[in-house]
Amino acid sequence: MTRAQPSKAQRVQEFMRAHPQARNRDCVEALREFGVTAADVSNAKAHLKKKYSRRRSRTVAAVAASVTDGEVVPEELGTTISMAEIEAAMDYVQLVGGMSRAQQLLAIIQQIKEIQT
Repeated sequence: MTRAQPSKAQRVQEFMRAHPQARNRDCVEALREFGVTAADVSNAKAHLKKKYSRRRSRTVAAVAASVTDGEVVPEELGTTISMAEIEAAMDYVQLVGGMSRAQQLLAIIQQIKEIQT
């Protein structure tokens, strides 16, 4: 049994995953031999974006607890974390060079606060 050829949308999505910084024009040029048009690329990108945002919102909804000192604190205690806070924390970890470095810096900050009080 022969395998069916991938659709234009599948080809575009695979190309965009492999080349996330590629512009629509680049994708059209690369997939021209398969009959891909600018409209096909635009539609496939919109579908990917919609699919990603849906998956991301489910992930945020699933995280109904915050983590403090390695322990999970239930949502009913009023300690939920917003997506903006999660994104800021991710940016911070990336900025300082990784999770272990971020933990070291946070420990230092905590020590400084304890000295000040």
